[in-house]
Amino acid sequence: MQFETSKQFIRHDQKIHIYSKALLDNLKIVKGLCRPETKLCAVIKSNGYGHGIREIVEILKKGQVDFFAVANVYEAAFIADIVEQAKILILEPVHTACSSQAVQLCAQKGFHCAIVDTEALQFVQDCLKTASDILNVHIKVETGMGRCGVDAEKAAELIKKTRSFPNVRLAGVYTHFSTAAEKNLIFATQQLERFKKFLSTQSLLACKDVIIHAANSAAMLNMPEAHFDMVRCGIALFGWAEHPDILKINLTPAMKFEVPIVQLNHYKKGQTVGYGRTFTAWRDTVGAIVPLGYADNYWRLYSNNAFMKVGNNFAQVIGRVSMDKTIIDVTDIPNAAVGQFVTVIDNDPQSMCSVYRLAEMADTICHEVLTSLPPRALRIIH
Repeated sequence: MQFETSKQFIRHDQKIHIYSKALLDNLKIVKGLCRPETKLCAVIKSNGYGHGIREIVEILKKGQVDFFAVANVYEAAFIADIVEQAKILILEPVHTACSSQAVQLCAQKGFHCAIVDTEALQFVQDCLKTASDILNVHIKVETGMGRCGVDAEKAAELIKKTRSFPNVRLAGVYTHFSTAAEKNLIFATQQLERFKKFLSTQSLLACKDVIIHAANSAAMLNMPEAHFDMVRCGIALFGWAEHPDILKINLTPAMKFEVPIVQLNHYKKGQTVGYGRTFTAWRDTVGAIVPLGYADNYWRLYSNNAFMKVGNNFAQVIGRVSMDKTIIDVTDIPNAAVGQFVTVIDNDPQSMCSVYRLAEMADTICHEVLTSLPPRALRIIH
C-alpha cells in the first residue's frame, strides 16, 4: 500500500467489502415482487446505509433503478455527478432555513424535493422567480407516521398552490408507514386507507405525470396493495430486514467488515483485562487485539458479549471495548496470528457476528448497526 497525503482520512486496514452481485441480485428480487410498470426508488440515505453512498450508486445504477432517494440536499449534491438516467429524490422537506443556493441547485439539477408547508412552497418560488428552472416537488401526506408530513386538508391546499406557481411542478404525492414491518398490519392498513381516500378525493390516481408512492421495504414485502406507481426500497437492497421473520424472499447480505489482529497477548489465569477490570481470565488465555473501538462505532455495550470470526471459528470479546482497541479470546484458535484479518460483521445472517446478532445485542434494529459502520474504513467493491 502506498500512503498518500489526503484531506479524506481512510484506514486501509479496516476493510468493508461490498458485494456487487448481492446488491444486484437483491434488486432483481425486489423488482420481481412489483408490477413491471412500477418504478423502483433505491433508498441510499445515511451514506448508503453505511456501505458508502457513491460505491452503492455505482453498483445499483447497473441495474433497473428509476430513482435514488437520499436524506438531504448535501447527499444529493455528493452523488449528482454519477447518477445518470435515474433521478434523485430528497426526503428531507425543503424549509425556509435552506439556502436559496440549495433550492436553485435542486431545480438546476432536476432533483425531486419534498414539500410539507405553504411557507416552504412560497420560499421555493421566491428563490426561483428570476430563473427559468422548475423544481419538482413531492407532497408528503400525514397518515399516521407523525413525523415529516402534512394533514390531508393542508396537503390539498399545497397541491392547489403548486399548480399556481410557475417555478414549481407537482411531481409526486406520498406517505410513509410506521408499522409496515410489524406482524400486525392493522394500523398500516388504516394508514393505507387514509392515503387512498386522499388520492381519490384529489383525483390523483388518474394523473399520469404525478408519481404516487407509499411503500418502504417492509410495505413492499407485506403490502402489495401499497405499491402504487413506485416503491422505495432501502434495507432490503442491502440484504436485511427490520424483523427477519417477515422475509418471504431470499436476500443476500451485501457487506462484510474485517480488521486485522495487531497483537497477541498472553494472560495468566486470574489476570484482569481492560478498563474497569471487567474480565478475569479463568484460564491461561490468549487475547488478540484488533484496531477497532467505540470511536469506530463498535459500541461499548459489546464488551464481554459480542463475537468476531477468526477463520471459521468465533472468538468472544473480552474486557471492555475501548476507544480504538478491542480484545478477543483466541485461546482455542491455534492458528490466530498477527496480521490475520478477522470478521467483525459477517455477511452470513446466521453468524454469531451478523448484523442481526449485533442489533439484538444492542436492543436495536439492523439499520442502526449498518449506518454505524465507520466512515474511515476502506470500502472495497467486489
